[in-house]
Amino acid sequence: MDQPDRKAIAAAWLDARWSALTLRQRRDVEARQARLWRRMQPVVAATPAIAHLAGQPLNRFPIMRPRDLRARFADWNTLGLTHDQAEAAARDAEAGGEVEVAPGVVAGFSTGSSGTPGLFLNSGTERAAYLGHLLARLLPMSDLFRPLRIALCLRADNRLYQDVGRTGRIRFLFVGLGDDPTARFDRLNAFRPEILIAPPHVLADLARRTQSHDQPWSLRRLFYGAEPMGKAERAWIGSVLGTRPDPLYQATEGFIAAPCRHGTLHLNEDVLIVEREPVPGTDRFVPVVTDLRRTSQPMIRVRLGDLLQPMEGRCACGSALTAIHPVEGRLEDLWRWPGVTLPPRVVETAVSMAVAPDIDWRATASREGVLVEAEGAQIDTAAEALSRLLTAHNIDRPVTPLPQAPVHGIKRRRVRWSDA
Repeated sequence: MDQPDRKAIAAAWLDARWSALTLRQRRDVEARQARLWRRMQPVVAATPAIAHLAGQPLNRFPIMRPRDLRARFADWNTLGLTHDQAEAAARDAEAGGEVEVAPGVVAGFSTGSSGTPGLFLNSGTERAAYLGHLLARLLPMSDLFRPLRIALCLRADNRLYQDVGRTGRIRFLFVGLGDDPTARFDRLNAFRPEILIAPPHVLADLARRTQSHDQPWSLRRLFYGAEPMGKAERAWIGSVLGTRPDPLYQATEGFIAAPCRHGTLHLNEDVLIVEREPVPGTDRFVPVVTDLRRTSQPMIRVRLGDLLQPMEGRCACGSALTAIHPVEGRLEDLWRWPGVTLPPRVVETAVSMAVAPDIDWRATASREGVLVEAEGAQIDTAAEALSRLLTAHNIDRPVTPLPQAPVHGIKRRRVRWSDA
């Protein structure tokens, strides 16, 4: 397997560091975005679906949904690849193969939080740009010049993450989400990662096992993504594992946001344009993302289904990049009755203030009422908290407790809406 382009990784790292120093005002961010958009025009011209729009302003381009891109895969890549070719290469990669779908280009699958895994392409140049940007955003400069152990928990490994372990001083461990939880804990405990990236439900499981084993961790940084995490759970996991969990926002469509030194999530607007589509009845928006560096599989005005809430004022870190609250769920997770809309964070806060932070639960609303699942004696406490929340918003619906452990699958979604 070819080694990653370390010079390109270093160049991307330097670019990200430079942008962090120089993008002090919104006009600086917008000027950089305009410059990168101009550089994207040859990529636009090479993309069959949008070639006729090359040279046009971004607002002339159609807004696409991820499923639309999947349905027209051949029209939305610059390499002339069909969906079947890329899918076969992605399946081979998940089985441990090293087949490139085109010279230097690999394919892979996302975790499929919306029900269907996304199929993505990336070249060696794109992987180097991603890794350089990621390292610049997540690690202090001092960590780049010392041996480092990084562990990552995801549904499946791929070349993008394998390249992390071949960048020099970094030792890398991949752990699958489908692995036995006990074996996963033992592998991580033996590896002793200094940096760990995992979904909240994995971190919660590690925290519970750590409490019972009383084995301290040696973590320097802890990151979570793919699922929402409330403040109470975040504080509990941080107290047990010894390091504050900070949010990441990564999707098939790009590396959307990263935390600053204060743990605040900032949109990566140095390499993305993120338009806001307001969600009626809330102060939230869904992002329409344009990645200004993707060339194999352009992502231009892709409407994601995630609920984002901007933070008031400027973050204490001083960054001009938009600060947002951690991703709280998807648009379809909104609880909505006539005249009332409750975002997932409002629901999560109501429950987490009533139950212990290590309790697993799930609340599913529908037009008829709310079903709350939890294991243990606190199920009634959770149900009472939700009843108070509904009453406070003049919602006359029953809350039904179901005393059993929730079944989440690969991704945990605590707050859900059902149209059934």
